[in-house]
Amino acid sequence: MKNSKNLKLIFELLIPLSLSLLIFILSKNQGNWFSFWHSLSIPAQIPFSDLKAHIHFYDCFKNEINIYLNECYLIPDGNAKISTHPKIWIYLVNFLNLQKEYIYNIFIITVYTIYFYFLIKLFLEFKEIKSRIFFIIFFISTTNFILIERFSTDIFIFIIVFFVLNIKKNYLKSLLILFGVSLKYYPIFLLSIFIINKKYLLLNCLFFFLFISIFYFDQIKLVSENILEVALIIAYGARTLAKAFYHLSIEYDFFVTDQNYHYFKNFIILLTSLYCLVIFITGYLFSKIKINNISNNFEIYFISGASLYIGTFIIGSNFDYRLIFLILTIPYIININNFYLKFLLITSITISINSFLFQHSEYLFLSEINHWIYYTKAAFVYLCKFLILSFLCFLLGSNLKKKNFLSLNDKK
Repeated sequence: MKNSKNLKLIFELLIPLSLSLLIFILSKNQGNWFSFWHSLSIPAQIPFSDLKAHIHFYDCFKNEINIYLNECYLIPDGNAKISTHPKIWIYLVNFLNLQKEYIYNIFIITVYTIYFYFLIKLFLEFKEIKSRIFFIIFFISTTNFILIERFSTDIFIFIIVFFVLNIKKNYLKSLLILFGVSLKYYPIFLLSIFIINKKYLLLNCLFFFLFISIFYFDQIKLVSENILEVALIIAYGARTLAKAFYHLSIEYDFFVTDQNYHYFKNFIILLTSLYCLVIFITGYLFSKIKINNISNNFEIYFISGASLYIGTFIIGSNFDYRLIFLILTIPYIININNFYLKFLLITSITISINSFLFQHSEYLFLSEINHWIYYTKAAFVYLCKFLILSFLCFLLGSNLKKKNFLSLNDKK
């Protein structure tokens, strides 16, 4: 028995470390790096480009450049030259001393190892064969590949989310969510995991509102203004839909122009919010969906994954590596007793997390984007992402009905 546990631990540690080292070794030859990722339909950049961007922004910040208002000259062309991350990243780069090559290398290997370790822990936690098959589809998806290739900051958020979901103390969960919010705004939607304890949820909402209002509002405003609003197949969110319609409007002379785009974008965000609310209430009041033999842990996993997707869809324009959080919804979705809903949701997720297969690698060329074939592919993938939004809102409403969320008494 002891030997079996030791072997399992070696397995859980050896595979993540091996994968991390392989990726790191691959990065040492840029030719091989580009060839490998291009073979997987990923438009590769220089290795670990998102992490390097943080270091470049730090260097520009040291040179007294306002990285939220002016371009950082160190950022390569084709990338966001104005920072879209809170200032804490500047302090983290300095604190961790990531400018030193050996620390930078150790940091990359360590973070990758932790990420892969948590993925393996999830895989082992998913006992059903269908859940494991769906998990493997996620692991070999272009969503996961682009997350790894870029060394996206969402890797850090994923690690934080996993910790939040697997520690017992509520106050530690709250502290980790606070740290996540300070890194990137959207972990605030993780507060939904406290729905069983409504008093604690209310206290957290009040605390986070005060924290953001007093200490973080200016930062979030700056970051929000600098967010890249991309109208590509490989992105999702209300802002993405608004930007897509804007480009169509410019191309075919519709009513959205540079002068009224800001109002149109806010209208789309408001409309999306109202739509989600209506679907959520519909699920709460009328759903007859049942979930077969699901554990409390997997219910919380579903609530967190669904909340992160819905929240980021409503207020953001998100590249598809952020779809990685849908992996948390797998066991819940697999156990839905409605075959048609389950089939449509699984199909929509599978297509969405492989959006790079629909997006030509040279996606920055407008000649390809402004083409009816691209529009057709984009409409198809956007529809899948919108179906995911609709189904998750409905299922979330159904789940909270089961928990009597609107009753005055907590379950515990």
